[in-house]
Amino acid sequence: MYFIKETNSTPLVRLSVKDCIFEIKGLSFSNDADNFYKPIIEWIEKEFPKLKCEISCVFYLTVFNSVTYKYILNMMTKFHNFNTAGKKIKVVWFYDSDDEDNKESAQDITELFNIPFEMKEII
Repeated sequence: MYFIKETNSTPLVRLSVKDCIFEIKGLSFSNDADNFYKPIIEWIEKEFPKLKCEISCVFYLTVFNSVTYKYILNMMTKFHNFNTAGKKIKVVWFYDSDDEDNKESAQDITELFNIPFEMKEII
């Protein structure tokens, strides 16, 4: 299990290929987003080839900056590539009902990537 505790500027991260868990949840606007997200990208590259289950990659980022979004797009590219290689990966994107920017970001992702994608509004 790869686990990072949530802080005031970084999200909770729970990742496990063995338990079919991929969750990034919370605020993500750290000035050091590169150091935060690079290990997650490396984990995906190393662990996703071992996937034996269908996995839902859950994102619920209540606030995120442009650097975080860059890493999200990088993750989506990797998910697309692994799906193409036969892995079963689905993205579940939660957004608050009053957060139009977050909803638009999710819609943009669905247009950019050919991966199973579900948007869930939180009321």
